[in-house]
Amino acid sequence: MPEKANSPVLETSHRAFTRGMAGMAGANLITKVLGYMRDALLVAFFGGGALADAYYAAFRLVNVFRRTVGEGALNAVFIPMLEREKVKPEPAARVFFASAWTVIFLFSSLAAAAGIIFRSELVALAAWGFRSSPGQLELTALLTAVLMPHLLFVNLSALFTAALNSARRFFIPALAPAAFSLSVIALLLVFHYGGFSGLESRNKIILLASVASASGLLQALALLPGLKREGYGLAFSNPFRNLSAAPALLAAAPAALTLAQDQISMLINTLYASFLPPGSITAIYNSARLVQFPVSLFAAAAAAVSLPELAARTAAGDKEGFRARLKPALASSWLIMLPAAAGISVMALPICRALFEHGLFTPEQSLLTSRALFWLALGLPAYGFNKVSASALYALGRQAEPLAIISVQLVLNAALCLPLMGRLGAGGLMLATAISSWAAALAFTRALRARSGASPLSGIPFFRPALAAAAAGLTALLLKCTLAPAGPLAATAAGVPAAVAVYFLGLKLLKVDERKFITGGRF
Repeated sequence: MPEKANSPVLETSHRAFTRGMAGMAGANLITKVLGYMRDALLVAFFGGGALADAYYAAFRLVNVFRRTVGEGALNAVFIPMLEREKVKPEPAARVFFASAWTVIFLFSSLAAAAGIIFRSELVALAAWGFRSSPGQLELTALLTAVLMPHLLFVNLSALFTAALNSARRFFIPALAPAAFSLSVIALLLVFHYGGFSGLESRNKIILLASVASASGLLQALALLPGLKREGYGLAFSNPFRNLSAAPALLAAAPAALTLAQDQISMLINTLYASFLPPGSITAIYNSARLVQFPVSLFAAAAAAVSLPELAARTAAGDKEGFRARLKPALASSWLIMLPAAAGISVMALPICRALFEHGLFTPEQSLLTSRALFWLALGLPAYGFNKVSASALYALGRQAEPLAIISVQLVLNAALCLPLMGRLGAGGLMLATAISSWAAALAFTRALRARSGASPLSGIPFFRPALAAAAAGLTALLLKCTLAPAGPLAATAAGVPAAVAVYFLGLKLLKVDERKFITGGRF
C-alpha cells in the first residue's frame, strides 16, 4: 500500500536516507580532499603549462569513457534492474550479477583495447588544436594509451559499487576511489624527495599516468570483500548459454551516456580550449574539479542513496512512496548547491591561489583558473538538480526523456562555446556549460512532473534558502576583503567555514525544516 505522509515507515526511510547521505558524503569528502591534494601536487610539480595540459587532456578523454559506463551512470542503469531481480526467487539476483559482470568485463576490455589502438585519432578529435603542435599531440596520445587500462578496472569497480549500493552499503564503495589519489600522491612525493631524479619531466608524467592507471586495480580489490559478503561471486557467465544482462544493459546504454553529461561537456570545452593559450585546459580541468566537490559530496550522493529506494517503489507500483522519497534527494541537493554557488563565486580567486599556487603554478594561472571557476559555479544548483532528476527518471524506467534533454543540452553547450570563448576565454567555455545546464534543469522539471504525477519542486523552499545563501556569500566577501593582506590561505580558511556557519544559522532562523535531510535533525 502507498505510505501516508509522516507515517512511521516514511520517517524511517527519511532517517535511512540521512544516514546513507552522511556515510556517502563522509567518504566522498575524504576522496575529494585527497583529490585536491593530488591535483595541487601535480600542478606544483609540473606547472600549469603544456605538459599538464597533455596529461589532463588524456585524462579527460579516458574519463568520458569511464563515466559513460562506470560510476554513477552504471548505478542508475544497473540498480533498478537488480532490484527487479531481487524480488524473484533465488538465485535470480546472483545469476543476473554474473551476467552483468561478464558483459562489463568484455565490453570494458574491448573499449580499453580500442582506446589504445586508436589513441592518436581520439586525441586528434578531442584536442583538435594540438594538431598544430605534433609533439603535444604525440605525448597526449601516449598518455591516453597508458591510462586506458584504468577504464577496465574502474568500470568493474562501478559494477561492484552498484551491487553494494543496492544492498544499502554506501561508505566503503564511496571511499574506494581514494586509491587513485593515494597512488598518484605517493609517486609525486617520491618525485619531490628526489626519486627518479634521472628522468626528464616528460618521462615522469608518463610514469605518473602508469601509476594512475594501475590504481584502478586497487580500487576493485578493495570492494571484493563486501561483494562476497552480499553473496556475489566473480564467476563468468557462459556467453553461449547465459548473458541475460546483456540485452538490458545494451538497451539502457543511453542512460549511461546521459549520466556522463558533465564529462562530455568538459570534453567539448577541452576541444575548444585546445585553441586557447597554454594553460587553458588545465584551468578548465581544475575549475571543474572544484565545482565537482559539492556536486559529488551532496548531489551525486543524494542521487545514489535515493536510487535504490526509488527503484524499489517503482517496482512495487507505489507512486506516492516514490514522490515521498524523491523530495529529500532534491531538497538536499538544492540546499547545498545554492550556497555553494554563492560561496565559490565570491571566493574563487583565494581558493585557487590557496590550492594551486605552489611550485611552478603561477599567479597568472591562478587568475585564469579562478575566472573559469566563477562562471562554472553559477550553474551549481542546476548541476545538482539534473543529477537527481536523471536518476529519478531512470528509476521510473524512462530513458527517452533524459537522453533527449541531455542531447539538446550538449548541442546548446557546444553552440555557446564559440561566441562566449571569444569574449571570456576559458571562462566563456564554463559559462556555456552553466547556461546549458540551467536550460536542462527546466526540461527535467517538466519531465518529472509528467512522469511522477507531481511537481518535483513542490514542497521545496526557494526564497528563504536564497536569503541564507546571500548572507553566507556576503560573509565570505567581507572576510575575503578583510583578510586579503594575510594571504589567500587565511582568507579561504576563515571565509569558507564562516560562510557555512552563517548559512545553516540562516536556515534555522528562517525555519527551513528541510535542513533536517542534511543535518539529521541535529541542528
